[in-house]
Amino acid sequence: MTTTSLSTSLREGTHDSHRLAEQTPFIRSLFQGQLSLEAYREFMLQLLHVYQALEDAHSQQRNHPLLGRLHFPALFRAEAIRRDLDYYFGGRGWQNLPLRAATAAYVQRIDALAREWPDGLVAHHYTRYLGDLSGGQAMKRVVAKMFNLSAGEGLAFYDFPQIADHAEFKEQYRALLDTLPVDAGAARRIVDEANLAFQLNRDVFAAMTKMPD
Repeated sequence: MTTTSLSTSLREGTHDSHRLAEQTPFIRSLFQGQLSLEAYREFMLQLLHVYQALEDAHSQQRNHPLLGRLHFPALFRAEAIRRDLDYYFGGRGWQNLPLRAATAAYVQRIDALAREWPDGLVAHHYTRYLGDLSGGQAMKRVVAKMFNLSAGEGLAFYDFPQIADHAEFKEQYRALLDTLPVDAGAARRIVDEANLAFQLNRDVFAAMTKMPD
């Protein structure tokens, strides 16, 4: 009897959720280069809170038998997002702006997993960072053109200076997923959590479409 690897289970088990996220009005508008600066910088602000929660949780769990093996500070995005926000807002005025309710729910889920089921954070790690190394690179080109960022400022979120070869890193990451000590039941739960992660992202995207752009 063959057992499907965790990386394959995640890829195949989240295919539909991934596609739904890509088809949301907000993401379609982004890839069509039709977002205003106000909308984009608000989006980055929401992402900051999500990544900060995720990275805080992973740093606290760096010795965890699963999460510890996925502890790659080279992937961390929060500090890069802060630099981008400083650029787009022209200073630190963004620091006092509130979270969207959908973002708060996303952060609360990450915090709950950190307390109650740290294994589930594997799903969020996979969903966010592999996306950044894949579709995020296409998004970088769109954003640069949309806001005429020829000097490269405002694009730190998409840059991984410590990862020279994205494709090689992703291959190694998937291989590492397949060595994690999870049984079939735990793997199914992680896939379910990854689908929830995509839903939480879609909720944030939906909240973004409610702002004037």
